[in-house]
Amino acid sequence: MTDTRPEGAGVDPEGATPPLDTGGNSVARNSAIMAVGTLGSRVLGFVRTAMLSGVVVSKAFDSFTISNTLPTQLYVLINGGIISALLIPQLTKAMMRKDGGQDFSDRLITLCLLVLGGATLLSMAGTPWIIDLLTKDSAGQAFLDLTIFMAYICVPQLFFYGLYSVLGQVLNARGNFLAYAWAPAAANVIQIIGLGWFIVQWGKQSAATGWTTEMILVLGVSTTLGIALQGLCLIWPLWKSGFRYRPRFGWRGVGFSDMSRMTGWTVAALVISQAYGFLTTGIMAPESVGDNVPSTGIQTWAYTLYILPHSIITTSIVSALFPAMSRAHESGDLAEMRRRVVSGLTSPAVLLLPATAAFIALGRPMANSLFPGTRYIPEKGVDDGRDVALVLAIMSIGLLPFGVTALKQRYCFARGDGWLNFWLVALMVGISVAGCAVAVWVSPPKYLVATVAAGATLANFASAGAFLFVARSQLGGLDFGRVSRLWTRLALASAIAGLGGWAAASLVADPASSYVLNVAALAVGGLVMLVLYYVAAKVMRIREVEDMVAPVLRRLPGRA
Repeated sequence: MTDTRPEGAGVDPEGATPPLDTGGNSVARNSAIMAVGTLGSRVLGFVRTAMLSGVVVSKAFDSFTISNTLPTQLYVLINGGIISALLIPQLTKAMMRKDGGQDFSDRLITLCLLVLGGATLLSMAGTPWIIDLLTKDSAGQAFLDLTIFMAYICVPQLFFYGLYSVLGQVLNARGNFLAYAWAPAAANVIQIIGLGWFIVQWGKQSAATGWTTEMILVLGVSTTLGIALQGLCLIWPLWKSGFRYRPRFGWRGVGFSDMSRMTGWTVAALVISQAYGFLTTGIMAPESVGDNVPSTGIQTWAYTLYILPHSIITTSIVSALFPAMSRAHESGDLAEMRRRVVSGLTSPAVLLLPATAAFIALGRPMANSLFPGTRYIPEKGVDDGRDVALVLAIMSIGLLPFGVTALKQRYCFARGDGWLNFWLVALMVGISVAGCAVAVWVSPPKYLVATVAAGATLANFASAGAFLFVARSQLGGLDFGRVSRLWTRLALASAIAGLGGWAAASLVADPASSYVLNVAALAVGGLVMLVLYYVAAKVMRIREVEDMVAPVLRRLPGRA
């Protein structure tokens, strides 16, 4: 959209700055709905991950990880390239038409579903070659055969991931966030049931050999069936909202031409991003790094923890902000866009920075408590809890910058600025690939996964910094002095809490401690961190923390 207003229109007067809490009641409510739903699904996800890590371990776990990650990586390419980039901004714009955007929406959804269907069929046809690229010849024929068979069952998840995203974005554009937030919980329930049946029938599996067709089908089909339900269960709430979809074909002359450039740059950004994902999968594969050395499984466990606060906090907030940013850009309201961006910089930080401190301080008891499959064999130098904790600590340092890059993506999509998103992603990928090169050619195998994580963390900082520089120029300022002061005080409070939590947990458990003691160490350390963080925030008068805690305290017995 070209801004035809006089220079300075819509800009706050000199010296006026938006308050930090600028999300508005609807954004706050939608963020809370998504956060609660995401938390519920993530709790179930942890149950599923814990069950999986306890029964599918070593080579078998690596095989399943590669197979099940494939449709996810392909989905991110399709979702980020077309669905997220186009649906909400274009639906928001189309809703201003006389028909409420029904014709345009039908054609856009039809296009997305056709692309998803075609991509799924092509991925199914190319599965053996893709798996071959992701594994090494030294992996062994049994490992390769198991991974390909499992991938054939998992790849159809690509379509249903896309269906979930398409229908969910339509619901979000219509102001309905509840069903979209809770749908993943249904997927986890189905997958937990499948894992439970697998445990009863066959117990723990560690080798890539000895798998029967029935075993593969139970594990693979239950996983894929859960993702299918996740997408299909959104049809009913969409129908109840009053939306009636009718397949419409023909995309010439209906307003799609202005989307092509945005789509091209976004697809290019996702292509290089996913190429990096495939690269890291290959170099961290167990046959690449050797036996009893941190590999794909360690990275998967660390990432499962790392992504939790991002999914619950950052994604919930920026997803709720996305429609508002799209409307602000469409109406040419620069001040409103700036308020939304500032809200996206400040609101998540209240919880992301203490989460970073918790990951650094309590990483080992977290790994040993939440993933029963971790091994501790000191005579062989194997300590999975230590390795997960190291990788998690390195990744978590970039948690807040990673959240800023998520805001960056929604900001670019709302503005239709595919070029800005592309070069910021290219910057991130370039630094990450450099980290991979250092990991392969310089780092000892023992620290390969940690070095890859360090490269990704540096990339998050670089991309986030570049975005803030550009957005400040485009929006006429971001009140970054106040934002940075808030970040500094939150980081200090989090560091104090982290030191206390680490000390408390260390008194309860050590590397050789039992599972029960690790659980106790995590609980004690976490409780100490919560208390110290709140006390430190109160002493430093961090109003944002008190505002977050106040609704909880008001519900305690005896409190007004």
